[in-house]
Amino acid sequence: MAKMLRLTDDEEEMLRVKCVELNKVLITKGLMPIRDSELAHEILKQTIANCYLMTDGKIRVRSE
Repeated sequence: MAKMLRLTDDEEEMLRVKCVELNKVLITKGLMPIRDSELAHEILKQTIANCYLMTDGKIRVRSE
């Protein structure tokens, strides 16, 4: 399996924006900020188990 994942420009920007948003909250709470890559890893860990395939072949993520 590949160790590298290429993101589109849009995906990279969405990840960056969300990371900035989360880091503002972390910093105000006196906690260490996170890197974009740490956020991406956490998103993958929390969502992979909830992925499923629809009958038309589209991939979806179940919301809890």
